[in-house]
Amino acid sequence: MSGLYENQKTIRQLKAAADENKPKDGESIFYFVLGYPRSDIGKGTLVAQLLHVTENSDAIKFDGLLNTNKSGRHTASGHDDFGIYESFNSGRSWGQEHYLLGGELYKEFIEKYGENENLQINPHLSFFVESKLYKIWYNAGKPRHFFIEVGGLITDPEVGPIFTPIIQRLQDNGIGRVILLTELQYGDYIKTKTIQDAYRTLLSRRISPWLLVMREPLDIGQVSEDERLEFERVVSTKLSTVFNRRLLRIISVPHFQNICDYTDYMKRRFSPLVSNVASSEIFVASNNVSKLDDYRIYLGDDYHLLSPKTEHIKIDILEGIDSIEDNAIAKARAYAIKTGKVSIGDDTGFFIKDLNGEPGVALRRWGGELPESTSNEAFWKFLQEKTKDLKNYDCYFKQCVAIVSPKGDSEIVYNINNGFLNKEKLQRPYNNSGYPIGAAFESYNRNKTWDEMTDSEKKEFDKQFIGELKTKIKRVLSQ
Repeated sequence: MSGLYENQKTIRQLKAAADENKPKDGESIFYFVLGYPRSDIGKGTLVAQLLHVTENSDAIKFDGLLNTNKSGRHTASGHDDFGIYESFNSGRSWGQEHYLLGGELYKEFIEKYGENENLQINPHLSFFVESKLYKIWYNAGKPRHFFIEVGGLITDPEVGPIFTPIIQRLQDNGIGRVILLTELQYGDYIKTKTIQDAYRTLLSRRISPWLLVMREPLDIGQVSEDERLEFERVVSTKLSTVFNRRLLRIISVPHFQNICDYTDYMKRRFSPLVSNVASSEIFVASNNVSKLDDYRIYLGDDYHLLSPKTEHIKIDILEGIDSIEDNAIAKARAYAIKTGKVSIGDDTGFFIKDLNGEPGVALRRWGGELPESTSNEAFWKFLQEKTKDLKNYDCYFKQCVAIVSPKGDSEIVYNINNGFLNKEKLQRPYNNSGYPIGAAFESYNRNKTWDEMTDSEKKEFDKQFIGELKTKIKRVLSQ
């Protein structure tokens, strides 16, 4: 009710009760599993898998129903979601001590605090339920990972007024994460309306999903792992475009005929999100030998560098022509997921002023004019033809480097280099460079092409970029 004097005394009492069992910094993470657009979307089955694949974990279930459980029917052995939890976690059981039921919560709250002034669902009942979460967690042995299956929808009147502020507080305190289970739609292409609606619903309540799990429709057919990564990339890019928020923790879940395959799949996809990563290895998501050599110059003293060639891995990643950021992130994310290593993805745009910014983002394909399979020599000849009548050879590189952890954390570093194409060197035959443009481009302040520079000169020239790159790699590794 609006306009009421807020009862701060009861809030202090409730906070004190919560603090008795509240996790200390870094002691535990509470994962709120929310569903959208309907309640029966499979939250219980998802939690069962997460319990199975996550060490030192436990779970509880909240139902907002205004019922009591005096007869024990809601928590009987094998009942409802607890039966699902137990079927995938042999030897474990869940019962009354893992269950929060709306009617019982209201009853206990009113019996304990009902004589206090001006009690409200938010904040008073919400703080009370928060204290109950902490107590159950404490009594369960303080598991490192604590999953909370929230029955119904966050938009339900039995759920939202209680759990919205709880989730907000735990997110703000760094101990709460939201796993949003929704569904992917597919016609002739990926459709994201339901996912956008789900995301918008949470953001409007100041709730930020930590992980998006999207169920694939039955009629999508057989899908390869690379195609599934592309589904996730499309959704991530769409959410970034619409909401200006980049979410890389996305798991597209196929329909499994054998539910045990679901468990194996979630072990591969979820476990890395909550596991430690190697701090001495960096995977460079490129097959370009010259690019790999440059990264060895930049990072080789600090990290052991891996590549698709050294690890015998190949992923088909579709590159767009609109955004070097999207392309760099897509490469780094795909290989981070595939290898379990912190990965670097790199994309560069090249912009010639007298050609209205061509070739632009899709440098290797010259903005889409050349096929992906174009050789370096063919590209060099195409460059010579394109630039033969230029009057102004001014141009610039814009490089975007994405650093992505298998845990889903990421950083971006930019490197912008202004200069010109050396007209005389453009007329020479192709020199077998891994960077064809590097044989003709000169920065305004170095009087050499990239190919002509020594390793020490490259390192000195890109000193600021290297420093920022190392700083952000350390930041990703520390998260």
